[in-house]
Amino acid sequence: MRYKKYFFFILLFICGACNDIKADKENATLTVGVFGYNGANTICIIDAIEALKIDKDISPRVISANDILSGAADDVDVFLFPGGSGRLHTGNLGAQGQQKIIELITKKGKGVVGICAGAYALTKTPDYPGLGLSGAEAIDLEHDHRGHGMVKFSLTEAGKKIFPELQGRTINYCQYFEGPVLIPENVSTYKYKELATMLSDVHTVAGSPAGMTMNRPFIIITDVGKGKTASVVGHPEGTPGMRWMIPRLVRYLAGKELISYSDKVVRPELHNKEVLFTNELLKVRDEYYLDLFKSKEEKLKAMQDLVDMKARPVIARHIIPMLRDHHFEVRLKAAELIVYLERTEGIDDLKLAVSLEQDMDHRKKLEEQLKLLESFLGK
Repeated sequence: MRYKKYFFFILLFICGACNDIKADKENATLTVGVFGYNGANTICIIDAIEALKIDKDISPRVISANDILSGAADDVDVFLFPGGSGRLHTGNLGAQGQQKIIELITKKGKGVVGICAGAYALTKTPDYPGLGLSGAEAIDLEHDHRGHGMVKFSLTEAGKKIFPELQGRTINYCQYFEGPVLIPENVSTYKYKELATMLSDVHTVAGSPAGMTMNRPFIIITDVGKGKTASVVGHPEGTPGMRWMIPRLVRYLAGKELISYSDKVVRPELHNKEVLFTNELLKVRDEYYLDLFKSKEEKLKAMQDLVDMKARPVIARHIIPMLRDHHFEVRLKAAELIVYLERTEGIDDLKLAVSLEQDMDHRKKLEEQLKLLESFLGK
């Protein structure tokens, strides 16, 4: 009887240990490999990396085609192909790299997120070097350069399950920069599920036809063999208040719990109108940019105007350097706008600005902004 009692407790201990191991596995750090060499836009790489840092359980790093082929990226749970050029993404992978990615997804159960150009790379499009992992093909490639801006999208019922924070909103907004127009692939073993639908008609570039982007898929997910893919036509990773959508998709693809994120980063209410960059608006944007090199007052106004008009990627390139301006008012304004925009890649720049500040009252104000900026990172 005594031995049975000991056996019972040992059994309980083993079961408890197994449960702990299972829990640890569920909460284990997710490794995301961001394809970051030939084919990827620098700002898109930064935006993807910084968006992934919102999630404390995601560990992002930049990987290359060599890493994929050599096995150095075999530990990656989810691959991410950022904006840039879809043709260059697959061209840089080469035939062997493409095959390796396909096998890692379909046979090993990995995931892939394709953003903008990355979504192109996941398609199976006639006369286009895609991976064929989304069940979609891209159309109207001859008008690929159709325009950009802050566009409207709505969630499907399937999308609301993955992004419940947006359930009560009929219209959402996100940056878009000439992403693919997707339709179901003509003959495919994979069928995608639409999570979000584009509601904007983008054709601001001369010669691009109207009606191509309207009511087309904005976000899709696809089961491919043992793995999953997600294709994102726009740029939530570059949209303040919406960047959290990318780590959420990563969790979904990896089969992990869809945890909530802080209200500091879940801020869809920041955007309430469509902004499409016509030639006239681009001229205004360029005038604001030139004002960044003029008087203090003109700099202050230009920074705010660029932010208000949703001028990605000019904002990313030119607001952070204003932390190094001669005028404290400009430096503080830049810090405040960097926080508003969630530009966490500017943390080191803001730290330096704090350390160089001689006036203690000024330093305190910059330190306050630094704490706010650091709070966007998952801890």
